[in-house]
Amino acid sequence: MLIKTLRMENFRQFKGTTKVDFSCDPERNVTIILGDNTFGKTTLLQAFNWCFYGKVNFDQHPDFLLNYEVSGEMRNGDQQIVEVEVTVVHDGTEYVITRTQRYNCAGNNVRGEKVPNIKVSYKQPDGQTESVKAVQVENVINNILPEDLSTYFFFDTERVSSISTRKDVAEAVKGLLGLSIMDSAIRHLGERSKSSTVIGKLYSSMDLDGDAKAQEALNRIQTAEAKRTALAEQLADCESQINQYDARKEQLDAILRDNQTTATLQKKKDDLEKRIVLERRALSEATTMYFKEFSAGSLAFFAQPLLKTASAFLKEVKVDDKGIRDLTKPTIIELIQRGRCVCGQEICEGNDAYKHLMEELAYVPPESIGNTVRHYREKLASFSRPADRTYASLDQRYREILRSKNRIQEWEDEMQVISDQIKGKANMRQYEVELADIRTRLRDLHTKKDRINRDDGVQKGDIDRYKKVYDSLTAVSEKNRQAMEIIAYAETIREWLTETYKEKELTIREDLEAKVNEIFEKMYHGHRRVAIDSKYHVELLTTIADKEIAAGESEGSNRVKNFAFIAGLVALAKGKIVTDKSEDGINLSSEPYPLVMDAPFSNADETHTANISKVLPEIAEQVIMFVMQKDWNYAEPVMNDRVGNRYHLNKLSETHTKLN
Repeated sequence: MLIKTLRMENFRQFKGTTKVDFSCDPERNVTIILGDNTFGKTTLLQAFNWCFYGKVNFDQHPDFLLNYEVSGEMRNGDQQIVEVEVTVVHDGTEYVITRTQRYNCAGNNVRGEKVPNIKVSYKQPDGQTESVKAVQVENVINNILPEDLSTYFFFDTERVSSISTRKDVAEAVKGLLGLSIMDSAIRHLGERSKSSTVIGKLYSSMDLDGDAKAQEALNRIQTAEAKRTALAEQLADCESQINQYDARKEQLDAILRDNQTTATLQKKKDDLEKRIVLERRALSEATTMYFKEFSAGSLAFFAQPLLKTASAFLKEVKVDDKGIRDLTKPTIIELIQRGRCVCGQEICEGNDAYKHLMEELAYVPPESIGNTVRHYREKLASFSRPADRTYASLDQRYREILRSKNRIQEWEDEMQVISDQIKGKANMRQYEVELADIRTRLRDLHTKKDRINRDDGVQKGDIDRYKKVYDSLTAVSEKNRQAMEIIAYAETIREWLTETYKEKELTIREDLEAKVNEIFEKMYHGHRRVAIDSKYHVELLTTIADKEIAAGESEGSNRVKNFAFIAGLVALAKGKIVTDKSEDGINLSSEPYPLVMDAPFSNADETHTANISKVLPEIAEQVIMFVMQKDWNYAEPVMNDRVGNRYHLNKLSETHTKLN
């Protein structure tokens, strides 16, 4: 679809007749309409919505569309119209869509008709204009652009926070990419368990003659089919995740292959980092022990020269060292006073024992220093013995400290050389960690897929078994036999359509995610990836601590994500989608769509604005933008060569804007 013209009559602030011609040139396919806030950019976008679907989204007085200056000039009995006309080319045919609402003044009040008039006409191949019958107008408009897709292509940037989280996004994508017809056919044929469907009605029409066994078999069939439906959804999600992880695994394998040298160096660097950590720990322990042992043995060690001098001096001293160790004068006197030795010998003045004790008094302090000298020598020897061990231990600790320091310095120097070699290159370790995580996830997903397939096989076996039971019990009349034959045809067709639908739905979702990521990378200046789940909900993923997680989205990144999603839909819709479930297949091709955007660069920075401006004209066959001048200053250098038509909004008053 291409939009050729827009004509407005008294629509909101556009007083009188306003006409816009849009560029349809494939090379200069952009139309720019410049205007600041409150100049009427949103009104232009809403004119399309009102013309096509009779709906608008205004903050104030959405039900009153007539220009306020025109309504203010009306008198009792006067009549004015609001009219919007859009000319489009769809599937090679030119259509003119016109919606008109009459306003009448009565009792000094101006009111519009409750039901505006809508007309659609088209040009026949011979150039003659033909009007579409009133009962077919709505179908024709929805065939040109379905209403549930309109907000994707008549896009109000400032009013839509994130189109990819809408509930209707899955149905919208199916409609855009040509799957809705197949989906409707599958739903229409239905299942035995749903009495409102074709197959369900056929089963309900069977004459069971109150056969309880047939009814039980039918109930089991319906239960098994319901379980298979749930399993099919689980299997689709599982296969989608497997495909996503397989694609990422291929990317990571390619990255690691292309950077094998970098990966090797990175591993060596990581190993050196671990060794340095361990060596620093050993250095700390050796240093701690060094100071501990130094504190315990340093006094004896440093006292050795003095102690050796004292010991040498004492060897030269001539003293009588005949005394008994630890024997003191008070002890001898006490023995004499007691009159008996500890051995029982009597001690009295003049006998031998007395004489010996008196002689011994000459060798005990203070009469003799022999014992004292001997005791001091023994203490010197005892104090000096640990000194040799202290030196040996401190020497060993010091060698360990020097060895650790030298190793750390060597490894740090080697790490610096490696860092210089891989400087500016991606860290391969994070890719290896991610790859290992993906392999684990894929193994779990394949296990889950096998389990689902086994469960589905069990349910399918139950269905086949109970179908035979049911068919044998119900094939009792010609009517039942005819119904069963029709059911067999219907179920075969539904199964073929279902397989074809699953094939293309999965392919389309994968192609859409790939296309959206391709476009997102061109628009976004950062390192994130777009993920699309089975319900077509979109989120941004980023790698943190070697894992891919959903991160918070700023206004700017959310805006770029929305544009990438829309552009991906447009790009995918331009291609032909053909199934391969039969020799000829089913053509699911759809019509290319334009992009009509209000304030597309709002909340986008200079770089994102430039990137978006470059990508959108390349993706869409026609781009129409209502832009503020300040945003256009960043977009113009990139987009100017693609601009075919350009207009300016001139705000004459709060209720009157002209288009120049």
